[in-house]
Amino acid sequence: MGQYLSSPVTAKETVHGSHERLHYGISAQQGWRKNMEDAHIAEVLKEDCHIFGVFDGHGGPEVAKFCSKRMPTELQQQPAFQQGRYEASLTQVFHRMDELMRSREGFNELEALRKEVEGKDGDAGEEEEDTYDMLRKLVQLQRMAGQQAQANGGAQQVDPASGQQAPESTLQPEATVQAGCTAVVALLMGDRLYVANAGDSRAVLCRGGKALAMSEDHKPAAPDERARIMAAGGFLSEIGGITRVNGNLNLSRAIGDLRYKMNADLEPKDQIISAEPDVTSQQLTAEDTFLVLACDGIWDVMTSQQVVDFVRPRLEKGCPPHEVASELLNACLANDPKEARGIGCDNMTAAIVVFAPNQPLMGGGSCSHGAILEEHGSKGEVAAPDASTALQPQHAAGAVAAAAKA
Repeated sequence: MGQYLSSPVTAKETVHGSHERLHYGISAQQGWRKNMEDAHIAEVLKEDCHIFGVFDGHGGPEVAKFCSKRMPTELQQQPAFQQGRYEASLTQVFHRMDELMRSREGFNELEALRKEVEGKDGDAGEEEEDTYDMLRKLVQLQRMAGQQAQANGGAQQVDPASGQQAPESTLQPEATVQAGCTAVVALLMGDRLYVANAGDSRAVLCRGGKALAMSEDHKPAAPDERARIMAAGGFLSEIGGITRVNGNLNLSRAIGDLRYKMNADLEPKDQIISAEPDVTSQQLTAEDTFLVLACDGIWDVMTSQQVVDFVRPRLEKGCPPHEVASELLNACLANDPKEARGIGCDNMTAAIVVFAPNQPLMGGGSCSHGAILEEHGSKGEVAAPDASTALQPQHAAGAVAAAAKA
């Protein structure tokens, strides 16, 4: 079935926990895609400071996994974070991810993450993988050598992220990272909510039952995005009714994708594909009940208000956030990729953070960082979405409205 499996993988990885004034739950599933490329985070950084994030990978899972592993620690090390300038620190840490991936250490870590996710299928598979890796690294070294010889007539290279001379341990960006990921990250400092977004994942705050956008999707067709892409030397093309950057990506901002960030004359925020996040903030009020972070696999099927209308009544009935998130994924999963034309067939991850200062905790007293794999159906089988929650993409509005009234 081309890029899709013959049947969806509906086993879910869930994370859930509670800490003082909030409960949270995250659910992720591979769905119809051949590989799972999403990642997520949910951690306590310090007293009354929490970070949540969803990373939607493309071209491989390694960049999304890298960000989920490195971002919480790196955020706390940013000067702006230590000075209490949290909006600036979020911008800094997004670009810091790119900076780390340009190093030899970062490259090696990405390779390890890629292999860890892909796994090995027996001795024959391992031998094939090793041969592939050798050829892949050889091509990378040849590219690096050729680019170094041509750069500035043989002069030492300049790191496009910093504008400074690149250290000897730095690899050529094109030879290093072919994958990338969108990122939507929420930082909760007491009653102050900060959201940073680069790409087409999304954050929505439920305020008085209404969806309040905490992020804006970054698509190549948007005037500001188009202008930056063209000014940086990129081009846009319409392929199947979708605007793509350089005939490839259908988004305009992402972490990774370093082959689009090689113009040493431009700041990192001005590259063809930029990791520069938009950062918004809100002072939470008594009307703010929950926050949803999700990748575009959800937003392709439902609008922001439809997601709020789906989540809210279930939380009000006492359903734990991770179970609501799992139901949301089931509702968005397409029954047939051909009929849905790809809508509802992507990897899906949804995080729900419930602000509940006057409610008892659901579980332990601190955020859990472990993962629980929920298998739906017996071993070796894949269960279809429950009929009560399955949502046909072309009828999303009516189905969500009906579910909200249930």
